Amino acid sequence: MTIAANDPDTVTALFDTVAARAPDAPALYYRDAPLSYAAAAERVSRLAGFLAAHGIRAGDRVAFWLPSVPAYLLLYLACARLGAIAVAVNTRYRAAEVGDILHRSRAKLLILWPGFRHIDFAEILERVDPALLGAVETVIVYDEDDGAGVAPFALPGKTVVRYAAAERHAPNASDASGPDVACNIFTTSGTTSRPKLVVHRQFAIAQHAAEVARHFRLDAPDTVTLQALPFCGVFGFCQAMASLAAGRPMVMQAAFDAEDAVRLCRRYRVTQFNATDDMVERMLRAAADDTPFAAVDFVGYAAFNRALDDLPERAEARGVRLIGLWGMSEMQALAARRDADAPVAERRKAGGA
Repeated sequence: MTIAANDPDTVTALFDTVAARAPDAPALYYRDAPLSYAAAAERVSRLAGFLAAHGIRAGDRVAFWLPSVPAYLLLYLACARLGAIAVAVNTRYRAAEVGDILHRSRAKLLILWPGFRHIDFAEILERVDPALLGAVETVIVYDEDDGAGVAPFALPGKTVVRYAAAERHAPNASDASGPDVACNIFTTSGTTSRPKLVVHRQFAIAQHAAEVARHFRLDAPDTVTLQALPFCGVFGFCQAMASLAAGRPMVMQAAFDAEDAVRLCRRYRVTQFNATDDMVERMLRAAADDTPFAAVDFVGYAAFNRALDDLPERAEARGVRLIGLWGMSEMQALAARRDADAPVAERRKAGGA
């Protein structure tokens, strides 16, 4: 991949450039509702104001224990504007992992959705040693019905606020972003017993997003991506940022559901998406017709399940081109891919070019 001279060098510049160029264009669709770039920019400004009012400053860490909802991206962009660092916490993590990450990252603020997938986040936090939560001062509770019917949430000694209130806060126009300002912490496996914490700076995130937008053809005028991978890992996060860099809409799922993913691909004429081999297999099973995704150009996939070794050929027979990808948390997920126009025998391999 190559870096262009006019590529943005901060996350804030990446988003602001696109929002200014096409304010009325849809940035995303979620639950069949669009959100324009202009509306997203306003929310980012309000969220930045809210975070600043709760003490978030440059260098502070904000833990995202949240699925792939629009609030994740908007809060991330707000953090980048303030120079704060987003700490990714998988919603599948339980007390040991959550406590360890919050403690080692020194997260000052925690964002979570207590009722997501019926997971008892409050009970999980109750089992965390309070000493590991010492840096946490504020908890933002997200929900999707403005608090109606949501059980009260409390964490002893912490200020608890609702996400809906954050979106109504006064805007904050300040910008503390910078190329060398850290903006992401991801977890990755390693040789130690605990996950390593991998830090990325804004230059790397913005440049990588711009490169992927070009080399994955995301900047084509008809591009629409399906965002079914979680943002807590670089695989899903990189696709989302590249879609933003290209100024093209993404269709989001909070959590992957094969039948709904098929419906979304057809309704919004999705042209490409990234997925694991298991996700592709489930989508093919959920789609009964011979050519289920007429608008899809190609699907970038990662092979994890040896039982699905013949998936590229079976998908090809139904008009779905799979291309092998390669990446890692330390380098971003989409570091290399196979040529989308190569024969299936070549495309089935892990990314190379």
